[in-house]
Amino acid sequence: MDYSVFGSILLGLNFKMFLVFFILFYLNYGLFLPFLIKQKPKTIIIITISFVVIYVSLMIALLPPLPKYPPFPPGDFPGPGRMMRFDRGLNFHDIFFKIGIFSLVFSTMLFFVDKWMQNGKMIRELEFERQSSELKILREQINPHFFFNALNSIYSLSITQSKDTPRVILILSDIMRYVINTKNRQKNNLNDEISNIKKYVEIQSIRFKVFNNIYCEFYGHFEAYEIEPLLLLTFVENAFKHADLRKGPLDIKAYLENGLLDFSIRNFYEKKKTETPDDNKLGIKNTTMKLDLLYPDQYQLDIDDNGSEYKINLKLQLNS
Repeated sequence: MDYSVFGSILLGLNFKMFLVFFILFYLNYGLFLPFLIKQKPKTIIIITISFVVIYVSLMIALLPPLPKYPPFPPGDFPGPGRMMRFDRGLNFHDIFFKIGIFSLVFSTMLFFVDKWMQNGKMIRELEFERQSSELKILREQINPHFFFNALNSIYSLSITQSKDTPRVILILSDIMRYVINTKNRQKNNLNDEISNIKKYVEIQSIRFKVFNNIYCEFYGHFEAYEIEPLLLLTFVENAFKHADLRKGPLDIKAYLENGLLDFSIRNFYEKKKTETPDDNKLGIKNTTMKLDLLYPDQYQLDIDDNGSEYKINLKLQLNS
């Protein structure tokens, strides 16, 4: 049997089939299913069962009578010219109930696939908004202790009328400007971040120049990569905040090769009696949350604390 438009089934019959498919598809997809999913689970079951029962009942009730004559005589396989011609075509029952079931099933499957994709997209958007909100909060939690320490250092230098006072004020001004300008940026050039860390270390070196045991090593083409603003500075701030330079040196190292940043800090400290266990963990915790949000499966953070020596090593894969 030829089902093409120009075959033995006429164009009018194809058009009727298409029209029924079209009506059933969009009635189910655009009206019935959107109404159904808004109901309570119990109501959904009742409506679905009722619809199936009504549809099947109508299909049986409107079943046309079977033809009284066979397509060819019993026991006699028809030869050429003896097959009954297909003049009757497909009746309303065949189109609406038998073939129409395909339209209902297909529209239902497509509806729920679309809903699944829309829900997945909505979940991803909500997750992105949540992460963006968390990241914004974390970015705004810049520890101000450095600025207080720097201002105290400037105050001490000014009392002694040290010649380093203007230099420290200038460096502090540059750092504050850098922090403000990068606050709302998504990424910043790694070379600028390293330069800012060097300025920070310079202020601390002036502040603790009596010990003369702050060592830094920076190696790599930092200008070719980007990183979350002020991410590394948190580790440096934390080290200077808790370091006791009388007990040992403070080492800062940053190596970059093939996009892999190896950043490590080591410092000695003496635990204070009034210090709570979480005093030196808030900044590291916030930075770890940033890493989880921005660099999932791209970093490895190792922290070693033996009670007097604190080591931190961050391996981070960056994109150029």
